[in-house]
Amino acid sequence: MGDFLQSELEKAQQCLLETYELAASYGDNEEKDTSKYLQLMEEICQIREVAIRNEDALKVAMEERSVAAFESAFRGAVNRAEKKFQAKKTREYKKFANRLEEASRSASSDTIPSNKTKDGALVEMDMQVNIYDPITKKRMVDPVKNTICGHIYEMKSIQDAIQIKPRLRCPVAGCGNNQYINMSHLKPDNGLKLHLQRIAEGENNNDSDD
Repeated sequence: MGDFLQSELEKAQQCLLETYELAASYGDNEEKDTSKYLQLMEEICQIREVAIRNEDALKVAMEERSVAAFESAFRGAVNRAEKKFQAKKTREYKKFANRLEEASRSASSDTIPSNKTKDGALVEMDMQVNIYDPITKKRMVDPVKNTICGHIYEMKSIQDAIQIKPRLRCPVAGCGNNQYINMSHLKPDNGLKLHLQRIAEGENNNDSDD
């Protein structure tokens, strides 16, 4: 199988896993349905297998000396390999299924429930995660997580704070992290960002209804 196709399939698999991680934490029950992700992974495995199968069959058929013999050898090799293939038994599928299960367990142990109004609008987040920046006290828009202590800040405000005070420690009161904050410690919190966007959308919908 070509390096390009292999690379693209790996990207698709990683994208699928990241999509599930977001859905597991912030999606609805339908978005959390692992069977859909596993089915898509089966298709990725199938694409990989077809590419490998055709490549191997081509090598076998290249030994033939006529078009008819080439076609017969190629089809025969492809058909023999196809009968043996089971996506769910591949190493790639099993590894993906395990990572999916780990993501599901992680989301279940760190779930952030959403509170809704009677009309279903998303209005607030559970107190397990503060949606307000500890520096500006404003609701975050582009949150980043400090990978050392786990606290979350608004990207711009923490960048500005570091520029003003390079030897800056975590601004969250009571944080036991004594390391100075480095930009390399900060990673985008895409799950929280998605949730914040949903809160804003819910408020906008309420405003338009009024």
